[in-house]
Amino acid sequence: MSLAELVQSSGWKNFMAKLYGIGASIVIIGALFKIQHWPLAGLMLTVGLCTESIIFFFSAFEPLHEEVDWTLVYPELAGIPEEEPGTLGAHDSRFRGGIAGGGGGGGSLALSKFDEMLEKADITPDLFQKLGVGMKKLSETTSNINVMGDVSAASAKYMNTIHAANESLNKLSETYQATTKAINDTQLTYGKMAETVSIIDAGGKSYQQQLESLNKNLSALNAVYELQRKGADEHMKESDTLQKGIQGLMKDINDSAGDAKKYREQIAKLNDNLTALNNVYGNMLAAMNVK
Repeated sequence: MSLAELVQSSGWKNFMAKLYGIGASIVIIGALFKIQHWPLAGLMLTVGLCTESIIFFFSAFEPLHEEVDWTLVYPELAGIPEEEPGTLGAHDSRFRGGIAGGGGGGGSLALSKFDEMLEKADITPDLFQKLGVGMKKLSETTSNINVMGDVSAASAKYMNTIHAANESLNKLSETYQATTKAINDTQLTYGKMAETVSIIDAGGKSYQQQLESLNKNLSALNAVYELQRKGADEHMKESDTLQKGIQGLMKDINDSAGDAKKYREQIAKLNDNLTALNNVYGNMLAAMNVK
């Protein structure tokens, strides 16, 4: 089977109708994903555009639409004037007159018998005119049948496209319902979040009050600490003064200890001197007693 016969077959037309419908639904879904910014939106849009490219590729092999030659049915469209009702009768009369003249002039027996047969069969110019009108109507009917065949094929293709579009709309409706449900769930979630925020706000107010109370307690504690720090500073100053006094006392004691040592040494020397002096007095007394 050649390519021309393939594209003219009914199977090819059914395939193209389904390809148009399914491809259109994929393209619509891809565009919907991209518009709604759903996950995998880029992938879905790419698949949709690739499907559209495939559709255009296959549509390139479809045969061109043949225009119906309406001049065959309506000669006026081609500028040919329509014959008058009596035209055919006049031609036929001339034809019959020529036949009769030929028969009389030539004496042809065959033409005379043919003329007699026409007269016996009652074949008149009106009969020829009716035959011409019937043939014209038959030609019009045949042309209309061909046109109706093309219209029927186009109607079938249109109905297939309508069915495919209906299926796409049904899928889009289901998607819209799912989106509506997701929006309702999101609204419920937002409501719960608002309640949570209200609870957090109330807790925040309570926490703020506790912080204010804590700040007051910290202020009082700072005041007490400040008083204690001042007392500690004064105590440290008194301790420093006492320490300095103790250090002076220890210095004085150390100096007194040195003086006491010197005094003890002097006492020891004085005792030695007294002992020596007693010895001298003793010797003097002894010498005096000897005399």
